[in-house]
Amino acid sequence: MVVAQYCMRMRDVRTTDGVPVGDAVALRVVAELELSHAILRGIAHIAVGLMAQRSAEAIARLCERAVDLPTQFADVGQAKAIGAWRTQDVEFDGEYALFADFEYPRGADHAIALYAEPKRGGVVKHIGLLRAMRDLEPYEPFHPSAMEELDIPEAGAEIAKLLERTYGPLGEETDDFRVLVAAARAKSILIEPKSG
Repeated sequence: MVVAQYCMRMRDVRTTDGVPVGDAVALRVVAELELSHAILRGIAHIAVGLMAQRSAEAIARLCERAVDLPTQFADVGQAKAIGAWRTQDVEFDGEYALFADFEYPRGADHAIALYAEPKRGGVVKHIGLLRAMRDLEPYEPFHPSAMEELDIPEAGAEIAKLLERTYGPLGEETDDFRVLVAAARAKSILIEPKSG
């Protein structure tokens, strides 16, 4: 009943000059709903606890009904680690910088950057989301060729440990989106299926 009322309202929309624009309005509503599906996938990927669980359940219900993402949103939550590096050539003893590059099938590559200090076994001093490290020019600071290359699963585990030591259970409640993204990226590395 509610949907029928929305359909009639959208169908009958006219401009102030009386020109029918119902189809354009309806297409916009459909596009917004497709975006909502993509947002659900993003929440399931980044969130934790009940929010992530409910989002994943909603996605499963949509997929059971053959309601899938449109192509332009198909890579939501699909970032894949493609390189990781660490350098200890930083300002103070015991501090180091850790970088991990990620790629999307359709989107821009990016990097997670963590600057760690030795307190409490190693905690995050600075965190950043950057353009991919492999895209840096060789003369730029922190170019991958000037750092120690890490095994990707090792980097994922290290990122997860640093975030846990730094933020603990409060990491889920942070108001810093970079922490949520870094935690999701570390989680994706750690649960990535092993090849071979």
